[in-house]
Order: sequence, then C-alpha cells, then structure tokens
Amino acid sequence: MDTKNVIQKNKVDSMQAQVETYLKERMESGQWPVGYKIPSERELSVELGVSRITIRNAVLGLTGKGFFERSIGKGTFVRKPFHPLAGTTGKTGNIGYVICKEKSSRNPISSEVFYFDIFSGIEEVTASSGRHVLFSYLDDFDADEMQSFRNFLEKVDGVIIEEARNLSFLQMVRESGIPAVLLAPTSAIDGMDLITMDLGLGVGKAIRYLYSLGHRRIAIINGPLHLDSARIRFQAWKDTLANLGLDTDGNLVDGDEGWTMQTGYNAMSRLLDRKSGFTAVFCANDLIAMGALSALTERSLRIPDDMSVMGFDDTELARLSSPPLSSMKIYSRDMAHTAAQRLIERIENRMLPAIQIDYPIDLIERKSCRRKTCEA
Repeated sequence: MDTKNVIQKNKVDSMQAQVETYLKERMESGQWPVGYKIPSERELSVELGVSRITIRNAVLGLTGKGFFERSIGKGTFVRKPFHPLAGTTGKTGNIGYVICKEKSSRNPISSEVFYFDIFSGIEEVTASSGRHVLFSYLDDFDADEMQSFRNFLEKVDGVIIEEARNLSFLQMVRESGIPAVLLAPTSAIDGMDLITMDLGLGVGKAIRYLYSLGHRRIAIINGPLHLDSARIRFQAWKDTLANLGLDTDGNLVDGDEGWTMQTGYNAMSRLLDRKSGFTAVFCANDLIAMGALSALTERSLRIPDDMSVMGFDDTELARLSSPPLSSMKIYSRDMAHTAAQRLIERIENRMLPAIQIDYPIDLIERKSCRRKTCEA
C-alpha cells in the first residue's frame, strides 16, 4: 500500500488529524502493540509524505492524550490509552488540585497568597467529606509533564484544574473519564463543569472607579504578559481607557516580569522616572501593588494624596497594607468551596449535566485611592 496517499491535503480533516488517525489505526490493528517504539519523525515524514512538523504535532497530540509516552534519549513508545476511573465511584479518598503554570513562574504554594487561599478552601470541603487534597503544578503544553499528570490522576478520584490553557489537554482529561471541574480557565471545553469569573469586567470596574475619582492619567503595572490571565487584564485596561477617551500610551505601562512585590517595586520606580504625569495606577494583583506602595513611599510620595493605587484579588495583604489597599475582590474561597462540592457530587454521580457558575468581581474601597484634587 502506498502510505503517502493516506494523507490528503484536500480533505476536510487537517493533515495533523489525518496523521493522528493513521497512527491510532496502527495501534488498534495490533501492528504497534503496547511498548512498541514508533518510527522516528524523519521515518514517518518520508513514509506519509508530510512535514516533520506535522508528524511532531501529531505525536505530541497523541502523547498528550495518553497513547504514547516519551523516554528521553530512547524514543517514543506505545502506551495503553489512559482511562483511570471508568466505572468506579472513587476509591482513593483523594482529590487533586492542579494549577496550570509554566515552570519558570512557579513558587511553593504556601508563598502564593491567592492560590493558597484556593487550596485552603478546597481543603475545608474535602476534610468535611473525609477526603484529602493532593496538589500539583502542571504545564499543560509540556508533553513530559503531561505524562506525570496521568500518573498523578491514578492517585485521585477527581481533579480540580485551575487556569487550564490547552484545549488538547482538556480533551484528554474529558476522554480519560475522570471527574473534573475547571476553575478560572482561559480555555474551556463542552461537557466539563466550569467555575469562573470575568477578569476583564473586573478590571473595567477598577478603571472606571479611578475615572470617577477624577483621574485621567491611569497607569498599569502588568503581570507577565505571556500568560493569558495577564493579557486579559492588560487588554481590559487598554479598552476601558480607550472607551473613556483617555490615553493608553507606553509611558503608562510597565511590569511584565512576574506577579511579585519586586515586580511592583521595579515597575513603579520606572514609571515615576518617566515623569508621565499619571495620578493613579492599576496593579494586576495585590502583591504587585505592595511593591508599588513601597516604591512610592521610598520616593516620599503620599498615598493616596499624591498617588492612588488599586490592587486586584483582595487578598489578606490588601487589608493589612499601609494604607489599606483598595482592590478588586475575587471570591476565591467561595469559588474553591463550590468547585470542591461540585467535584464530590460528580464523583458520586457521573451522569450529572455540566454546569457553569460565574462569580462577580467586586470593588472594595479602602484608603489607597482618593479623588484627584484640582490643579491650580
């Protein structure tokens, strides 16, 4: 058989999808049994008459779905498709909590104020039901970490996944049959429970609040813009200012280094050095705002008399800062409770229809913002 004719450019299915189908047929027919080392990208490229990139993407896609597993330095091998909990009602007594995050931006969860609040909320519910929480980070675009994730799933009865980004990953989770609830994802998929909030709407509320106080030059200190959650905040800042007829020039933008206090300190210092005349700043989270407050205090600027500062998340830090920080409240503990309760319900009844629950993001006024005084 001329295998090069198997992949056709004029078919409705993409070439990658056709390659995936072809590779799965090799496994289902028994030609590639469990443990079989599949041909190299170069060999498959020649055999099927498609680019190595198409082969690579198809193999990675099937690896993410559990059909293959990679061994560094050895090759890619056929693995039995992963269906860990089909037909069971939950036997490990554990619930997984997974945060989708790149390795470079991870910290111990105990030092992540927002995520630790979520973890604590999940634990409150699971403890009352006699279950335990197992925590893991995951880069849902990394094939090797996906392999570890499948092993992780074998230790839990269900999983809460926060900030999922990769649709192929979510498809794998759905196909695995494991009960799952998505918490604040930036990508979603039909048939999975979803607990979320509208980040962009929350940022818009914050900017309009500062506008109502008379501020017309409103800066932003971003989180890392390679992450969807930071890009959503930035775009909402930009769109809201544009709708209000205000400037969004580059002199009002800084950050993009992380979600930390040091990010806020460094970015605020640079913003002040530009002397761009801003009178208020929106910070992408409360930790960034803490660093911004420190930089302002170091320059002997009074808050809120000389500068209004707005945070986001409304963590405990916002309440304890000096002055207490105005912030946009995410109901993280309530969302965690809801996610955990829903997951337990789904573990006990797999036939429940998927639901979506949207939480608001509310303005919490404290003492870091004030009405802009008229200039002489």
